[in-house]
Amino acid sequence: VRFLQACSRLRCFLHWSLEIIRESVALGGYSVAFHELTAPLDRMVLAIVLHCHRALSRCSMVLAELESSPWDKYFSDLESRQKSHRRLFRAILELREIVLAAYRGRNEVLRTALSPQAHNALSRGLEEVSSPKKESPKSMSKEVNLRSFLESDWVSNFLDVDTLEDFEIPEQVANGQMHDKKKASTRGKEAMLELIAESKAIVKEYSALLNEPFGAFCESQRKWAETDAVRDREYEGDLLVKRLSSKHRTDTSESNRLVVTQFALASQRMAAIQRLMNDPWDLLRRWEVSTHTDLLYRRILFSPNYCFTNHASASYELTLGKDREAFQKEEISRQEREKEKEIELALRVAVVPYEESVDEEVEEDDDERAGSDGFFGWVEMEGVEATLDRSHCSDEEEEVVEVIKDDTEDETAEESDWDEIDAAEMESTSDPFDWARKFLWSDGEHPLQNFENVAIVSVQTFIEGIVLLTSHSIYFHQTGDVIDVMTKEKFDVEGKKPKPNRRWKLNQMTDVHGRRYMMKAQGLELFFSDMQGLFLKFNGVKDRDSFHSKLRSNCKVPLLRSFKSLNPRTVFKKSMLTDLWLKRRISNFQYIMALNLMAGRTFNDICQYPVFPWILNDYQSETLDLNDPSIYRDLSKPVGALNPDRLAMLIERYNDLDGFPEEQNFLYGSHYSSPGVVLHYMLRQEPFTSMHIALQSGRFDCPDRLFFDLAGCWRSCLTSTSDVKELTPEFFTCPEIFTNTNNFPLGETQDNKQISNVKLPPWAKGSPHEFIRIHRLALESDYVSRHLHHWIDLIFGYKQRGPASSAAHNVFHYYSYEGSVDLDKITDEIERKAIEGHIQNFGQTPSQLITKLPHPERSAKEKQPIAPFKSLHAGDLKVHTPAKQFGGPKSSCGAILSLHAIGDSVFVLHSDFTLCSYKLNATRNNALPVQIKADKCRMLENSSPLPRTVDNEEQSNEQGSNVMVNSDSFALTMGGNYRAADHGADSSLLLLSCDAFENVVKVHSIETLQLQRSVSGGHRGRINCIKVSEDGALMVTGGDDATCRVWVVEHDALATAITDGYVSSLGLDDNEITCAHVLFGHVSPITCVAICSKLDVVISGSKDGSICIHNIRSGKFVRSLHVDAVAKEVKDSCARSNGITPQKLVIHMDGSFIAYFSDGSLMVITINGQCICKADVGEKINAMLICHESEALITGGELGSVRVRTLYDLRVQCTLNIKKYGPITTLALTSDPNFLCVGSSNGFLSVVFRNTK
Repeated sequence: VRFLQACSRLRCFLHWSLEIIRESVALGGYSVAFHELTAPLDRMVLAIVLHCHRALSRCSMVLAELESSPWDKYFSDLESRQKSHRRLFRAILELREIVLAAYRGRNEVLRTALSPQAHNALSRGLEEVSSPKKESPKSMSKEVNLRSFLESDWVSNFLDVDTLEDFEIPEQVANGQMHDKKKASTRGKEAMLELIAESKAIVKEYSALLNEPFGAFCESQRKWAETDAVRDREYEGDLLVKRLSSKHRTDTSESNRLVVTQFALASQRMAAIQRLMNDPWDLLRRWEVSTHTDLLYRRILFSPNYCFTNHASASYELTLGKDREAFQKEEISRQEREKEKEIELALRVAVVPYEESVDEEVEEDDDERAGSDGFFGWVEMEGVEATLDRSHCSDEEEEVVEVIKDDTEDETAEESDWDEIDAAEMESTSDPFDWARKFLWSDGEHPLQNFENVAIVSVQTFIEGIVLLTSHSIYFHQTGDVIDVMTKEKFDVEGKKPKPNRRWKLNQMTDVHGRRYMMKAQGLELFFSDMQGLFLKFNGVKDRDSFHSKLRSNCKVPLLRSFKSLNPRTVFKKSMLTDLWLKRRISNFQYIMALNLMAGRTFNDICQYPVFPWILNDYQSETLDLNDPSIYRDLSKPVGALNPDRLAMLIERYNDLDGFPEEQNFLYGSHYSSPGVVLHYMLRQEPFTSMHIALQSGRFDCPDRLFFDLAGCWRSCLTSTSDVKELTPEFFTCPEIFTNTNNFPLGETQDNKQISNVKLPPWAKGSPHEFIRIHRLALESDYVSRHLHHWIDLIFGYKQRGPASSAAHNVFHYYSYEGSVDLDKITDEIERKAIEGHIQNFGQTPSQLITKLPHPERSAKEKQPIAPFKSLHAGDLKVHTPAKQFGGPKSSCGAILSLHAIGDSVFVLHSDFTLCSYKLNATRNNALPVQIKADKCRMLENSSPLPRTVDNEEQSNEQGSNVMVNSDSFALTMGGNYRAADHGADSSLLLLSCDAFENVVKVHSIETLQLQRSVSGGHRGRINCIKVSEDGALMVTGGDDATCRVWVVEHDALATAITDGYVSSLGLDDNEITCAHVLFGHVSPITCVAICSKLDVVISGSKDGSICIHNIRSGKFVRSLHVDAVAKEVKDSCARSNGITPQKLVIHMDGSFIAYFSDGSLMVITINGQCICKADVGEKINAMLICHESEALITGGELGSVRVRTLYDLRVQCTLNIKKYGPITTLALTSDPNFLCVGSSNGFLSVVFRNTK
């Protein structure tokens, strides 16, 4: 294009020159003066013709190259080639027109300046173009004309040059050449020399004109440089150089300090990773109630207690002076025994071998091998110290290294973020946020506002400090001591090292709720993606609201889903949870828990702990009939009004109250929820044990007053005038609160009964797990559902306060109600302290959510079909196998590998990787309530052939990594957009599979069956199993490398929130799926995995028998279990060689999981490591799943039978024999209604349903 533009400009210049010549001729004729005037212009015309000749020869060569080469050699497409071709011919046309114009306008000049041979060739070429032969067709195109010109002698010849002295003369210029025995003139050569001379003169004149002002400028500058002003500037310059030199030295020092800081951060990160990998081998472990909940706000999974104490010195009898000397001797002996046991177990763990896959070698990079045994978790701390090369460290840097070493060796220290360093490692600066910059800030992160006199409130401690809110994080700097909330004294637990600086990333925040503290709306509770809760108490309502406003408007909070309002009533009204509850879309437990959260109740404040109702009044019977209304408590009355006789006494006392204003009269002096009530129930588990002891001034309470008999506790609530307590959420979720698992010395009662575990009702059969199961069923019963609204009115509704509360006998102490007192207005210090003590110790009533109208009643459950797999008997199940199917013995599809039911569609994957889809339609025909219609049958793209078929029974148990491809190798999901997607559409569905040969996870689109992604996630070796969570957003894989990977599926915000720094540094993220965590804890290939998003747990089993439990969103290891092959008992320990290999795992929402082992046994185990029941199945199980609606476990195996078992005892309810189709390979449940889809080894799909005749 630029060449074409240059040709056009050259043509304009030529026409301008010719026009001047023509005007000169018209004015002066052909005189001498005319020739002197036009001589420079004629030389320019000659130069133009010579340049055109050179350009035309180049164009000819370019055209030949383009037309002889393939189009894709120089161009991306044919259209670009055609455009360039046309532009080239346009340029040739311009050049020809220029030559023709020069020839016509100044031919006499060209005849003189060019050699005769060249001029003749030029004349012939132009005449052929301008005067074509008569016999030539009139339709000759311009392109043909131009090609003819390019082929003329003038263009194709005369390409050489003659070198004379220091310049070159083209061959066609007249230079005395001989032609037809005639010698040419030298006028052309003379013209060239004149052109050169003119050019040099012009350049010289231009340089002189340019240099003249520059010389004048230099002279003026020289004179100016000799003045005093310049000397002053030189002096100032010297001073500036000195300052800059000093600043450079300071910056260099600061840069070195930052390098040391980064080195410290990297070393701490390495230490954190090492602790993460070594954690599973810590056998001497005790447990405590976790600080975080699951997604349903239940605290089921216990956490390791690294600072356990047996509280032997807090025994009630010991504090009274009994047997003190004997106890001290026994305590010393016990400590010695525990130390010996600790050494023995540590030595035994240290020799556990890592088992590599024997059928496939995996190459490792040298930098990935962490120890001699090939497992990074066993690198000793000396190795870490050795990596801190001190040869180039200054004294300051060595101090940082020593601090890192000390922190790493302190195993009981509280874990911190890897990107934070201790205050001792940083030099003090003038930056007010220097303490926050000890963390690595995100790109673009900037401070928004800092808040002073802020406190972190937890269930056990109170810490004052400063909060800095930035665009990406919340930072906390501790300024005061850690205060025990029970004693109001300094909290000092042996082994705990509180972190003075903390950070919470806002991209992990999910909810914000307003909270009260000391009856004042000055708190916020923030929830994060790992379900950690942060309770911040601000210095007044104004600071709280300012923080919340900036958080909402100026911060990066992609996961935040809560309402903007902090008012409990507004939040309750907007939540629409009541409608969901009335429609039975959420359970009674979920609704009560949600009401507690919206009304200000929290697990982080012992004074405002969530409150749940007493449900039953029968704690004496051997069995319970949950359909009998007489076993339930009257929910329309508060606990204090359940006993008419006691109520009469309380009313009499209420009427006799004197000295109180009318609005301050109270019926009950105690409260249904207070710190004492919570600690009374929870004293068997930490941290509540330590808090109970602190509340009782350093000892356990009198044994007769402890919680040791549930029936006795209920009697006390019915008869005592000071006991009107309700329950806590743990009575429906946590059986451990009834068990003295830590063997605390709770003492003996006055009738010499040793207190340990809580005495449960006879109908619980002595099992805390059975009690929790039945108690939860009672909470969800139809009777409670129809009467729960009465209790809600009492606790959260219009009967909480005012005349309605008096009429319902629901009046508590005046100070327990919100807004009853403003502590800021009380000037008397003694009075204020007394009121604060009353508020903190005697209970607080939740915020009132409903003020005027009664809570709507939940209608009786409409008559619905019987749960398909509940209370079955022989013959209750039937099977339907449609005749028209894509698979079967006559088909080439092979066995069914995997089944997936989504909406009314069932997707069937066969062993040849054919994906078939069917449509299920429910009918009203009791004999056949379902119809199956074949839909599509297609082949997956880029699928590897199977290493073995599913019906091949030969398995290598010696080679644990040789895992058979089965239903655990595939998963179907809609990803993180599951709720927003149309469940009937295939466009959002993804088929995930672990490839047996390529060691990757493959992602196929169900709509197109195209392979979208193929990633390993960092697995080193074969990936054996894959499972997707119930919400479709999370996935877990297990591989031969003895690790599991947690993935996020199509949810960028969640992936950013939960992916840890170690995995981020590996660069394992992808568009569809992102690896978020690497889970350690096994030393042999993974055989099975299970995941439950609502419980926030991943459970994995490996060949050596170990079962590891991790948190999903934090990736933290929780515990390791194994089933002893000899004792057949579940033991809480790391991997052992005598464990039974788990082959299948499924998780139940109540906090238990079912494991199928290689010896043919089934076990129901809680995620806290307790075996509930076990059974021998008598066959090899290929598939099993849980029907939550029916509380049933469904299995299918080699005998070709579907067995339905009850979850709580694994008793077989019903067996359906369909062995004529071969072994069962996979199972899937449809939703609404529930049908069981069964895949068999002969390729047939069957549907199992309940016989309702």
